[in-house]
Amino acid sequence: MACFWQGIQSSLGKEDKIKLGITNSTIPNLIKMLKNKNTRDIKVLWQNKVLSKKEKEENYIHIKDYNINSHRSGYLCSTCDPFLILLSHTLNINIKHNYLNNIILYTVNSKNMYIFKSNQGHFMYKNKILKCDHP
Repeated sequence: MACFWQGIQSSLGKEDKIKLGITNSTIPNLIKMLKNKNTRDIKVLWQNKVLSKKEKEENYIHIKDYNINSHRSGYLCSTCDPFLILLSHTLNINIKHNYLNNIILYTVNSKNMYIFKSNQGHFMYKNKILKCDHP
C-alpha cells in the first residue's frame, strides 16, 4: 500500500512535524525521520496489551531495515504495525486503525486519537480527535 505513507503524511499537523523533525514534507523524508526516532523503549499498548521484549525487538529491526526507497512499491501494513506503534509512541497519540471493520488500537497515555481506515488494498487517514474522553 503506497497509500500507507500518504495516509500517515496527511495526518501530520505542524506540531507533529516538529516532533518528528520534519522540515521537508516528502514521503522519503517522513520515513527517514521515523527511522531516526526508532527505539526499543516503546510505551505503546497494542489492543490494551504490553508488547513483549521480543515484539519490541522485532519492530525495531523491521523499522531499522526498512528500505526508504521502496515506498513507491507500497507498504503492507500489519495488524500490529511497527510504524504505527512508533508513530503513536513518538507523537504521544492514540491510534485507531479500522481494518475491514476490525478495530485495532494503539494506545498511550493521551487523550488525542488519530483514526486510520484500511482494507486489503488501501490505507487512509480519516480524522483526528483531540482531547477524546477515552481511546
